[in-house]
Amino acid sequence: MRLFGLLALALFAAPLAARAAMPEAAKGDVQQPVYMSAQQLGYDKTNAIVVAQGKVQVVQGDYVLFADRIAYYQDRNIVRAQGNITLLEPDGNVLFADELRLKDDLKVGVIDSFRVRMADNSLFAAREAKKLSENTYALRQAVYSPCKLCKDEETGEVKDPLWQLKAEDVQIDQAKERVVYHDAWMELYGVPIAYTPYFSHPTPGAKRKSGILAPAYSQNQQLGTTLQIPVYLNIAPNIDATITPFLTSEEGPVMIGQYRHLTEGGYFQMDGSITNPQQRDEFGQPVPGQNEIRGHIFATGNSQISDHWSWGFDVNRTTDDTYLRRYRFGNQNMLRSRLFSERIEDRDYVVVESMAFQGLQATSDPDTSPFVLPAAKIYTESDPLVLGSRLRMEASGRTVMRDIGADSRRASLDTGWRVPLLSSGGHMFETDASVRADLYSVSDFALASGGAFDGTETRAIPRLATGWRYPVMQMLGSDTLTLEPMAQLVATSNGNNPDSIPNEDSLVPEFSDINLFSYNRFAGYDRIENGVRAVYGMRGEYREAEGRSYNAMLGQDVMVRGDRLFPVSEAPEDQSDYVGKLGLNGVTYDVDYRFRVDPDDMTLRRSELLGLLELDSVVLLADYVIIKDDPILLDRNEGLFSGTLPLTDNWSVNTYARRDFDLNELRATGGGLTYKNDCLTVVSRFDREFTQDRDFRPDTLFMVQVFLKNLN
Repeated sequence: MRLFGLLALALFAAPLAARAAMPEAAKGDVQQPVYMSAQQLGYDKTNAIVVAQGKVQVVQGDYVLFADRIAYYQDRNIVRAQGNITLLEPDGNVLFADELRLKDDLKVGVIDSFRVRMADNSLFAAREAKKLSENTYALRQAVYSPCKLCKDEETGEVKDPLWQLKAEDVQIDQAKERVVYHDAWMELYGVPIAYTPYFSHPTPGAKRKSGILAPAYSQNQQLGTTLQIPVYLNIAPNIDATITPFLTSEEGPVMIGQYRHLTEGGYFQMDGSITNPQQRDEFGQPVPGQNEIRGHIFATGNSQISDHWSWGFDVNRTTDDTYLRRYRFGNQNMLRSRLFSERIEDRDYVVVESMAFQGLQATSDPDTSPFVLPAAKIYTESDPLVLGSRLRMEASGRTVMRDIGADSRRASLDTGWRVPLLSSGGHMFETDASVRADLYSVSDFALASGGAFDGTETRAIPRLATGWRYPVMQMLGSDTLTLEPMAQLVATSNGNNPDSIPNEDSLVPEFSDINLFSYNRFAGYDRIENGVRAVYGMRGEYREAEGRSYNAMLGQDVMVRGDRLFPVSEAPEDQSDYVGKLGLNGVTYDVDYRFRVDPDDMTLRRSELLGLLELDSVVLLADYVIIKDDPILLDRNEGLFSGTLPLTDNWSVNTYARRDFDLNELRATGGGLTYKNDCLTVVSRFDREFTQDRDFRPDTLFMVQVFLKNLN
């Protein structure tokens, strides 16, 4: 409306008889030329009235105005437009009116039968609109809805939208990007369902504003009836926060908060909660008359100090073991907090970090939880030398401390030389030679043989590895077949794992096709593979021109000399399990099957099938794993299945289930229905947990959230 006023002022500031185009604007802040066409143009010199009528069209820049008749009263500074008024704005908004009367340089006035279609198809309509200032409008008997208007197929009448807001008085402030309602009703299909004496929301398309987000209603057995009402705070263009009162009928109120801060070099985000419910004993029973503070904090951040240096943190702590699961903030068994600084440049890397751990299982003891204060690693690699070889050096150290239990300090230096060779026939060789030295200082470490060890331990680990690959590619029409046999020989000294060195970072070894050809398949520094071993395997892929591919890999590890430590097994064996993978990958789906097979009786020790289908709105996921005879990972036979399926254009259903097939029982299951159209989204969720841990009991949750377009 403000721009229409400027257009009209520019148009009628001078006589227009027989002028179809104005090369420049008149007084005001409008600088673009105004173009006009009409069936009739006239100027009453005696009364100083300019008139254009009959399919009047006014264009200035990206603004276009249509009307049946426009009159400008120069002496009284009044503009009056009548009949089928339409204003197209460059942001996509479209204003409609039957008549408008503006004065005082077009800053104030009255608009009859006011209607405006916003760029997102939201609609404001009012019997009458008053322009109070350049950016402010007051609407009488107004209605607002972002929903599509449909006609009745039989009568042809426009039906009431899915939902709309009606009010006697509405004020639109375009400068503040705010809409305020007084005595407002919300209607659902024309039926009033809620009343409020005051309501406010941002104008459609406005920048983010402070306000109330979509509430969430839920019902579960542990917390009772719950209601979350998020309040969003727009603190600055790069800072915001969300405060969420979480009301529960069984446990009292919980306060949830989130703070986000975007900086020039990074970001910071903090999430947390706090409550003061009735205290519970170790069996989950309430303690009469006693309350306790419970809560959690999850905080993360990363900031760039310079082109190569950055620092960050990741803090995850809770007041007790079961709080996160009971209040549904997470399902973790262990929390890790980390503070770090790192430098990355080309192939060089430096990191210094400290870590703390919090176990959340019933067997976890805070006094024995480790603190890493600190750990550091420096890695550097040379530019290519003779034959494309590279020299590398890595220095690292780590300190592990506990209130009760073993403390240890480690310093390591690893140097190596890697030489790649490519023959004229396509054979690819790589030789890697390295020497690593470790110094450990240990105190109060319990030995497997009994007693405790206090003192220092050293070890030197020479390693020589050579590998061969021979990729062969064959074109089969427009398809491609690739086969790649591989072999590797790794030689390391024996006796590299004395009992006096504690194992802090290599506790859960896994053996699969992913790390079959790794030089040391333990995840950390504390354990080393001994002896001489040979590794061989074959990898292949068949790729069709349409994009679908089939891939496979099979391999094995054979001990030539030394004691097998990896993979962990009940008895030492010269031959490892066969490990492999079968894959089928397409545009909309991926299927991967990984396996470990006993070489003696060909029984499956590990079998994992992962499938994903993404087709339009259909998403299906299946993850099924079987593990047998693994002393570390133990036996497992379980599956996770989830899916999202559209039922109609507006309705979709999602579901998931996690099942233990050995025990023949569900661990967790759930799902939900979602309804979504152009102006409304309703999300419902159902979750069922079957596990029990102290005050966390098997529980059923039902939750509903309603999202209204442009209101939350």
